[in-house]
Amino acid sequence: MLRVDEEVENDLSENDRTNLLTNIDNILAKEKIDGIIFQDYNKGVISPIVIKEVIDRATPMKIPIAVDPKKKNFYNFVGVTLFKPNLKELKEGMKVEFDHNDREMLVSAAQKLREKLNCQYILTTLSELGVMISMNDTFDEKNIFIPAHVRSISDVSGAGDTVISIAALCLAQKCSPYEIAYISNLAGGLVCEKVGVAPVNKDKLLKEVLALL
Repeated sequence: MLRVDEEVENDLSENDRTNLLTNIDNILAKEKIDGIIFQDYNKGVISPIVIKEVIDRATPMKIPIAVDPKKKNFYNFVGVTLFKPNLKELKEGMKVEFDHNDREMLVSAAQKLREKLNCQYILTTLSELGVMISMNDTFDEKNIFIPAHVRSISDVSGAGDTVISIAALCLAQKCSPYEIAYISNLAGGLVCEKVGVAPVNKDKLLKEVLALL
């Protein structure tokens, strides 16, 4: 089998960017928006200008913003609510290298990134080690580690998308940092039990959350 992809990764033209932001303005004016997710794949739609304009619109409206970053725009998401790098992205973004079991270095890197981005939470996914959520000074506890649940892993496709989606949902529901990390980590594990990109079964997720929290 052969698959050939061709795409344009340049930033949007000024006209396309203006149309995009106009559509966003119309949605914000007409709909009740409980949260915004930046799912960045470095394909050109999410540019530094678009990021800043959306943040500037959402912040006064107190709409939480969650980000699943890529390398290109890593430092442009200043002022968002939650930023979710994986361990590799955290190391590359902060230009540090350490063993994945070194919690002290992990905490230090995450907190430095949180300060740099001036965000409320850094949610770092750690693959088989679970997740860590780092918080700003408004919380008594600054870092929480949530271990991964033992599961039969079939395919990790879509796990990151699931984690950021559930984290954003938890933000919209004003969940605690522990609940944000715990529930999103649980959901990410559930989709890994299925082959291919699969949706979260909400009934199964709710059942596990109620049983384990």
